[in-house]
Amino acid sequence: MTSAKTECRYANGFSLWEKLWAQLSFFAMMFTGIAGIARVDWHWLAPYLIVTAYGVPMIVMRHLACPRCPHLYVYNDCVQFPPRWTKWLVKERKTSPFSATERWTFWLIFLLIPLYPLYWLAPQPILLGVFLVSAAMWYSGQWLYFCKRCRVRQCPFNRVPADSPAGAG
Repeated sequence: MTSAKTECRYANGFSLWEKLWAQLSFFAMMFTGIAGIARVDWHWLAPYLIVTAYGVPMIVMRHLACPRCPHLYVYNDCVQFPPRWTKWLVKERKTSPFSATERWTFWLIFLLIPLYPLYWLAPQPILLGVFLVSAAMWYSGQWLYFCKRCRVRQCPFNRVPADSPAGAG
């Protein structure tokens, strides 16, 4: 029988390339959205900042996905932030499934991030292009790469087959 560490190809940590892809594409998407909204009408910036600058670290990372991630607690690694920062954000580990409210909140945040700024980015073709490319990079990287290998079984994005040992944990 193989150990959980050998069943998960990420048990020894994420590669630098994987971390750069996840972090640079997400931050490029977020900052391009912020810049696009601010250039057209800064009054509409607050809701986007709440979703991105507060919602991701303080809701998704602190309460939803990261507290359930074995990469952080078992393997001392994190694809989005240095593990020390993430552990500082996350106060306690969770093993329970997402509640209906948590699932709804998770989906709402990850739908608002790419959809909310489109109205303000539309008249700015260069920023719109950068935003769409970076959003496509982040979401395709998550959906087609990371989420197909994820150990966070409870995450709504998890795409590992239920009977796969790689998704257990």
